[in-house]
Amino acid sequence: MSRLTVLVGAAFLLGVTTILAVRNPLVASAAVALLVMLICAFQMDGWRWLLALTMALLVGASSDVEALADASFYPRYVAVGGLVVWTLCLRRSAAAGPTKPWTGVLIGSLWVLAGLATLSAVWSIAPFESFQRGLALLLLAGLVHLLAQRRWPDRAVMMADLRVVYLVLAVSVVVSIGYGATNGTLATALSGSSRFQGLFSNPNMLGMVCALAVPLGWAVYRETGRRAELLGILPVAGALVLSQSRTGLGAVLVGALWVVLRHGIGTLTRFVVGATAALLAGYLSGLLPSVFAASWMQQFVSRFTQSDLSNGRIRLWHMTVDLWWENHPALGYGYASRDHLYELASYDELRGFNVGLVHNSYLQMMLELGLVAAVPLLLTVLAAGWAAVRAPVNGANSGLVWLIVTGLLIQITESAMFGTGQTYPYVFWLAVVAVLLHLPARRRAGHHRAAADVPPPSPRPDPSPQPAASPQPAPSAEPGRSPNRGRTPVLR
Repeated sequence: MSRLTVLVGAAFLLGVTTILAVRNPLVASAAVALLVMLICAFQMDGWRWLLALTMALLVGASSDVEALADASFYPRYVAVGGLVVWTLCLRRSAAAGPTKPWTGVLIGSLWVLAGLATLSAVWSIAPFESFQRGLALLLLAGLVHLLAQRRWPDRAVMMADLRVVYLVLAVSVVVSIGYGATNGTLATALSGSSRFQGLFSNPNMLGMVCALAVPLGWAVYRETGRRAELLGILPVAGALVLSQSRTGLGAVLVGALWVVLRHGIGTLTRFVVGATAALLAGYLSGLLPSVFAASWMQQFVSRFTQSDLSNGRIRLWHMTVDLWWENHPALGYGYASRDHLYELASYDELRGFNVGLVHNSYLQMMLELGLVAAVPLLLTVLAAGWAAVRAPVNGANSGLVWLIVTGLLIQITESAMFGTGQTYPYVFWLAVVAVLLHLPARRRAGHHRAAADVPPPSPRPDPSPQPAASPQPAPSAEPGRSPNRGRTPVLR
């Protein structure tokens, strides 16, 4: 293909996209996203292309654009099922070894939770919803299990797959910014009048996606070493701030601090000195005061200085515990029954919140599945925590551990850890199993020595031909033994 053809084609696409952007911003955004996916498809195998399509459908299903959400609702589950079937048909990776203990704990716990969720349709107050969403959770557990067995033991393949997930998330945020620029919501957010949500159903949803995309992008950069991978982090970080998600921003910062602390006191000292120098330079140059004087920043700061930082969540948690413990402590109300539960609740205060979420993933699972889910839920969290504590934080693991800590913290005030209708649970649990799969083996104390403590083996004398005339036998260490057996034994 000649250079002139490429230039003419690019100019044509630019003109068409501009016209569409004026007439219909959503169509223009979708066209750009489709073009990016097609370009990437030529550089990916079929499985990764289906993975990209799956993530795109999950993003679409969590959109506030009704047409996009309706068009993605059922295809997202079909796409996830296609990934499961395709992975099942793959040959077991040559790099696969015995399942590590905590990997097995994570997979087994996910299967138990998914089984309980599906079975809860028997006693659920919303049987069809519990059964449908339970099947979706079974697909998630199956995908995690099969990837751990068949595809992701090869670390290079695993990181290439995660790079596709990062690209889709970054593109969705870029499209959200473009969509917000055309319909005026971005300007409104910059003026401080409202929070930015882009294509997503609410600002917190955008904040959660951005909070996972930032560390995932860092992991991809550390794996490939290409600085171009960092370009996707810039719009994602900007959208995270504009969403004014206190949970997302706080979790990202704490996750980054965790990784810095894992690197040791030297890295922490350099980080503190660098951050202090950057803030001082920003203040002296006048950049920092001008940023804090902006309307959107003043609104953002006010969200951290209001009297109730939980925004009513703590009150909602107390009422949720009462509603669960006083009525259905053992089995809960049924998986994914929360929307119907709040409609039927007799508490006027709960109705006043006008929400269908508990805003705490751990408490929500107890509300929906009861005490029978306590052990598998605890084991999944412990497996994720083990990955965050035990995994080395060099290379791509620095980003993946950052993502895991961020994800665990987000779910204290959000309810998305097992919400299979969106991207969050897939990205989070895939990151957890990715780290657990490649944890270094633990050495047992007393079964190895440092190389410096082991004495070097005694050199063996080079055999030299003896004269045929009068051979002189070497003296034996013990009487009656062969001279050849009198050599100094080699230390092993």
